[in-house]
Amino acid sequence: VAGHRFRISAASFFQARPDGADALVGAVAAALGCDEDGPPGHLVDLYGGVGLFAATVGSAARRVTAVEASRSAVADARRNAPGARHLRLDVRRWRPSRADAVVADPSRHGLGAEVVDRIAATRATRVALVSCDPAALGRDAGLLAAAGYRLRAATLVELFPHTPHVEVVTSWTKPVHP
Repeated sequence: VAGHRFRISAASFFQARPDGADALVGAVAAALGCDEDGPPGHLVDLYGGVGLFAATVGSAARRVTAVEASRSAVADARRNAPGARHLRLDVRRWRPSRADAVVADPSRHGLGAEVVDRIAATRATRVALVSCDPAALGRDAGLLAAAGYRLRAATLVELFPHTPHVEVVTSWTKPVHP
């Protein structure tokens, strides 16, 4: 995917199609403005899984922090994105620190208020949210907007042809206040 070879253990989640994962990487990079604004200095990858975004989008960042609860996925991520700092814990227990950009790829349950508060605490000006559930995306969009983020773009990524399921990558920005 995106020029990287990934180790994916049987107990770890990964997208069903490598070309779909590749499309997600491209959409997340665009959502974070990596082409226009350059790579973030510190990228936080929430629900980091096996390191898909840490290894690809994060490869140009000075620093990457990946947060994931699955023991198997974190073991894979340490191999797939060795330069990142990997934290094995539930995102809701993660203590945020200053970051330039955040990518979040949660399960169907989405982020919820507790995780949006953690994202806002990073003071990141760029956020990419990968959503696979329309109701969770609607709720999380409202929470991000209430936290001061503004929707810049939404990109549909078709990973499951001939089904009603679709991934949506939304791009959020927050004005910088001195």
